[in-house]
Amino acid sequence: MRRRIVPEIESYQMADGQHKEEFMRLNHSMLFSSFDRNLIYDLGMNHGEDSLFYLEKGFRVVAVEANPVIYSKMIKEFSNWIETGKLVILNVGIWDSQNKLTFYKNLDNDHWSSFDAGYGTRGGTRYEEVEIDCITLPMLLAEHGTPYYLKVDIEGADKIAISSLASADVLPAFVSVEEYGAKCIEDLRDLGYDRFKIVPQGNKSSMNPAPSPAREGTYVERWFSGRDTGLFGLELPGAWLPFQEAYSIFTSTIRDSSYSYIGPENEWFDVHATNTRVDGIDN
Repeated sequence: MRRRIVPEIESYQMADGQHKEEFMRLNHSMLFSSFDRNLIYDLGMNHGEDSLFYLEKGFRVVAVEANPVIYSKMIKEFSNWIETGKLVILNVGIWDSQNKLTFYKNLDNDHWSSFDAGYGTRGGTRYEEVEIDCITLPMLLAEHGTPYYLKVDIEGADKIAISSLASADVLPAFVSVEEYGAKCIEDLRDLGYDRFKIVPQGNKSSMNPAPSPAREGTYVERWFSGRDTGLFGLELPGAWLPFQEAYSIFTSTIRDSSYSYIGPENEWFDVHATNTRVDGIDN
């Protein structure tokens, strides 16, 4: 889905290449100008490893966890953060409409729990079906504001969350999503993002230790593992790549054009995206 033009400049005339370039400059400037610098969304909180890292770095966090058992556990474990107003935890799912859907709660590996039966019941594992209220990501943005960083790791619904950002007038400065094929890079490009990093999630040796001095928030001593997302934003290792280079690397080393996985065994990847108009990102 191609991004719609933001309302304030819908009537901008693109008579030639120069006008088109100026139009895109204005469009992107507005898209990446009004996010909340101190806010992070953790979509797919699970056991809270990422939320805790963001909170300790000084950010406010809105976390979403659809699994009602984990949600109840997190409410207790993070009660002090909730009382300070730094953390909001919601027991909802993210979908393309406000609805109540069947959630497949995996009893053998709660990371696999999903609204998609193929994810939530994979490998013959045990599961339970529960009905969970779902909202859209734009509804969440309207209620809590646009975050500086949006982490998306919601098994089977990642594409829905990313695609729904097409209706947003302001975008997060940084987004990460568990890859769902090269289409995720295309979808992020179509939203207005123009720089990308492909980040392994099993082997996080390039992230350890966390950088000091910090480039995002305050310094937190942390060694990352396969259970967390790791660094984000300006603290990510490696260069930010333009679309074509990122797409080429992805399709030649992770998933090919037929969606077949060709990456390292027992590894999985997140795609991070930003825009060159975000402070600290080089052209």
